[in-house]
Amino acid sequence: MKGMKGVVSFFHLFLCALFLASGAEEVLNFPEEIQYDPFYAAILTDGEKEVYTLLNVSYLSPEGEQKFFVWFRRGTDRGIMEYPVSLSKIRRLELTGSYEVFPDGYTPCRITLSSGESYEGFLDTSGYFQGLDEAFGCYARIYLQYNGILTMDFLSDGRYSICPLCKALYYDRYLESCPFDGTKLLPQISP
Repeated sequence: MKGMKGVVSFFHLFLCALFLASGAEEVLNFPEEIQYDPFYAAILTDGEKEVYTLLNVSYLSPEGEQKFFVWFRRGTDRGIMEYPVSLSKIRRLELTGSYEVFPDGYTPCRITLSSGESYEGFLDTSGYFQGLDEAFGCYARIYLQYNGILTMDFLSDGRYSICPLCKALYYDRYLESCPFDGTKLLPQISP
């Protein structure tokens, strides 16, 4: 009887694993020919009026996590709300006040969304923006609290390009050919 319970338990585990594997495949299976590029280009201006153009921009948290959004706090009549704003939704970030000290690390900021709406609030400046520095020719990161960044203009306005060969999508307007296969990219507009 003891041996039979082991066989039945093993059989149940096997069926559960088979069911989960087949269900997970349906839920998580994306078309293999489509690859999404979550990176953007941005122009950063610092307090000395130095301008940096970074390609493949992302946000690097103090914990070392690469993110494609920033935390933005906005005051309301009911308190402060905090939002994760995708880089694809941002047209411009303008830091309008003094940097706060880590660990809170939020700085007064005006955010302009790609829709044209602007909001006053506070940007999490405890991390870095990183990307390929176009002029210097290598990856760089800019620490938001100590490098005195005044503005960040994101160069994504809903337009993107698609590679007709591998079907990869790119939101970086500086790319003219696919970095994977060299094919000329075709411009598209988001619906």
